[in-house]
Amino acid sequence: MLREICRRYTNLTEEEVCHLEALEAQLPLIAELTGADVFLDCPSGCGMVVAAHARPGGQRSVYAGSVVGKPALRRDEPAVFHAFASGAPVSDLRAVTQEGRAVLQNTAPVQGPAGRITAVLIRELDVSEDIQRERKYQALARSHEDSGPLSSPGEGNVLAVREVHHRVKNNLQLVASILRMQSRQCEDPSTRRILRENVARVLSIATIHDILTYHSSDLMYVGSRTLFDQLRMNLQSLVPPGRAIVISVDGDDVPLDAETATPVSLVLTELLTNALEHAFEGRERGHVTMSLRAGALRHTVTVTDDGVGFDPQAQTDLRMGLSIVGATVRDKLKGKLRICSDGSGTRASFDFRA
Repeated sequence: MLREICRRYTNLTEEEVCHLEALEAQLPLIAELTGADVFLDCPSGCGMVVAAHARPGGQRSVYAGSVVGKPALRRDEPAVFHAFASGAPVSDLRAVTQEGRAVLQNTAPVQGPAGRITAVLIRELDVSEDIQRERKYQALARSHEDSGPLSSPGEGNVLAVREVHHRVKNNLQLVASILRMQSRQCEDPSTRRILRENVARVLSIATIHDILTYHSSDLMYVGSRTLFDQLRMNLQSLVPPGRAIVISVDGDDVPLDAETATPVSLVLTELLTNALEHAFEGRERGHVTMSLRAGALRHTVTVTDDGVGFDPQAQTDLRMGLSIVGATVRDKLKGKLRICSDGSGTRASFDFRA
């Protein structure tokens, strides 16, 4: 496709097109590493044309359809034209996609074998929700200015705090992407499994910051139901190929402060990972449920599966994971871990102070 677009819309030489094709092959890796849509735009007459596009693996792309072959307009994507004209990278400049979404662009000129700029490499992040949120808080600030002083000293810092959570989440997702790529390139099954488990652990922490950024009206608390649903979506990708294992969420919805939500998330991730990897050996189907029951003094979280059961003392890797779970429940949540397992399945529960 890139070659056809270059032949139709540009005056690039064969050597320059081959150079861009080699770069195009690396775009999926760049997209996965950065968690963003990545493009190559080439000069076309007085404008630019989209020559290649790679979507971020396992994450939501900004684009609903393909924009390869479509023009890039100067008024919508100034960073692309600045990078091409100046021969220098341009960072964090807002743009509008061909589908009308607001994005943040980082651009870098691509120099061909002959030394001239043949394309612009572009990384795009969706900021449409950020813009809406910023406008919302600006309107809130104006309403407070009209009505008098801020009702609480923290309200003026809401946007800044959310931005911190957003950046922490992005950094954790970057770490997870690196680990995921290493697992795919790893030939040893045991090492690959360990890397995949660590991806899940990192994403479980990132989930807390994602909720505090986008899904919580209170910067201090995370709804347990929202947390459990996000973990379910994260861990569904760990279901072994060829197996139909369903993860469901049940129980009460209670607010958890971030200091409590993080160890709860880590323990749940460990228990769910163990269930997905060990509970359904020899079976094609299964069901795992995580639930929370609210109490006056203590809440109880339970993970139940209908698998084959297990003997914790007979499996070294599983015993190690459960020791991490027990230590986290004991030291971070000041609670107790209880596990019952037989041929009809496994039930693991832990409690923590309400």
